[in-house]
Amino acid sequence: MNLFQSPEWEQLKLQTGYAKSYRLDDVLILQKKLPLGFSMLYSPMIDQVQSSKFQVQGFNEQIKKIVRGCNAIFYRAEIDIPVIPNTKYDIPAFGFTKSFEEMQPEHTLILDLSKREEEILAQMKQKGRYNIKIANKSNLVIKKTTTPDDSLDDFYRLYSATGKRHGITFRSKKYFESLLDILGRKGYAELETIYLVQGIDNDEKIEKIALASAIIVYSGKKAIYLYGASSDEHKNLMAPYKLHFNIIKDAKARGCTEYDFFGIAPDDSSSHPWAGVTRFKKQFGGTEQQIAGSYDLVFKPFMYKLFKIAEKIRRK
Repeated sequence: MNLFQSPEWEQLKLQTGYAKSYRLDDVLILQKKLPLGFSMLYSPMIDQVQSSKFQVQGFNEQIKKIVRGCNAIFYRAEIDIPVIPNTKYDIPAFGFTKSFEEMQPEHTLILDLSKREEEILAQMKQKGRYNIKIANKSNLVIKKTTTPDDSLDDFYRLYSATGKRHGITFRSKKYFESLLDILGRKGYAELETIYLVQGIDNDEKIEKIALASAIIVYSGKKAIYLYGASSDEHKNLMAPYKLHFNIIKDAKARGCTEYDFFGIAPDDSSSHPWAGVTRFKKQFGGTEQQIAGSYDLVFKPFMYKLFKIAEKIRRK
């Protein structure tokens, strides 16, 4: 099942910013309100079967009816189909143009979980294997949860601090509470946090320091590293390596065949905002993958140009 087209993902989005949703032949379309009474329409992570529906004239006419009803400037279709890197995907419908921005990462790293644990370790970078060994020698423990609890507080402290440190926008805590409340309770999401444990239980108070945390979601046979953060403290303990190798083992035990690191810098760009996290992710090996990404069907060209300018200013 494609999580991003599921009723649960639809519910999450309606609780966290989108105004309305529609279903056309089981393709989820979300409506987001924009200033001056306008809106945009968006279909997240459409798969191969769903994308073929754009070949049907009746399907496109139904989209236009929705557009007229909500005063949409454009409709964005996000195509989750692997393509040859640096090639253009031809969406099977006329009128679409490549979007000027992506809602979800277009470049990612996929780790094959069908291999045995020993094989997964063997294909990792040598430094990645070494850092896992270092982490295993430290007093690190991992807590897992599928519902909002105190470990979500720890996750959000790390996550918001990371956003502030790098000068990037970040989501509210309420968003993650809703994510775990909706997806976690249905088994589609899990929060894993790794702690450094200090102190002796009999003689002094035990102290747990959160060093890294990750929210993993499950879509069919794929585990996806959707959100994560780590502390600037105790970096020598290599806690994120232990955390993610544990997630990999958990995903294998769950029956997943892929671990999607969900977002890397294209072409190993050192100037990309994700350059640092890309170096970390690549220590685990895997295969780089590019998806077709987002395509826009524009209905109000002038307003679309204004929206494009506004988005570029907002993201600076």
